[in-house]
Amino acid sequence: MKNHFERIDNLAYQSPFIKYSAMSKFIFTITILLLCLYFNDIVISCYIIITMLLINVLKNNIKIQQYITMLSIPFVFVFFGCIAIAVEIQFKPHITIYVTKQTLLKSICVMARTFGAVSALYFLTLSTPIYQIVSVFQKLHIPKILTELMYITYRYLFILIEVQHQLKIAAMSRLGYCDIVTSFKTFCSCIANLLLLSLKKAQQHYQAMEARCYTGELLFLQQKQTNNKIITVKGVLYILSILLLKIVLRGQAL
Repeated sequence: MKNHFERIDNLAYQSPFIKYSAMSKFIFTITILLLCLYFNDIVISCYIIITMLLINVLKNNIKIQQYITMLSIPFVFVFFGCIAIAVEIQFKPHITIYVTKQTLLKSICVMARTFGAVSALYFLTLSTPIYQIVSVFQKLHIPKILTELMYITYRYLFILIEVQHQLKIAAMSRLGYCDIVTSFKTFCSCIANLLLLSLKKAQQHYQAMEARCYTGELLFLQQKQTNNKIITVKGVLYILSILLLKIVLRGQAL
């Protein structure tokens, strides 16, 4: 988990798209997301999944192994959620668990739709650092308290992960996971210490912010961003290709 969060954060700062307008990337991502959810079509969802994979691998310089690994985490949650959709339970006259063609097709459609939306969001996440996303929300006049809480919560996750990683290494060096009983005791101890140490770390970070003239408002040094006309045209064409694909599918259905 530690490497996963750090990898996403580092890839966003190393992205070739970092120099382009964050607002344009945000609008592009939200448009793709809304189209995927609105059309609710397996073909459209698969098209978005495949094309987003190609964009991130070929244009955003993400290794395909890294991209698949990052998708594997939401896949676990989506997979078990879709199992719950596919399985039907009948209690009369006795308990019967079964799967029908309709429920199976519905679960596959939900999975494809979810991964299409996740793939679109991954493009924004892997090409736009968190401070640029915060700046986009500020331009959209989202209340500052919400954007600052979002940023602080995001950074606080790194504190929790780092503390948990250090506790795990310390426990492993003392054979804290040598058997099931010891592992359970170590786990409970780590959970208790994690809360105390994370609060201590948070206090230290807040003191560091105050030492740097923090007065209740987070300010970010913004990198110069450009609006590339070629990139914008390509984004519009990509959105049009989704609409065209939907028109073609609707024509075949008729």
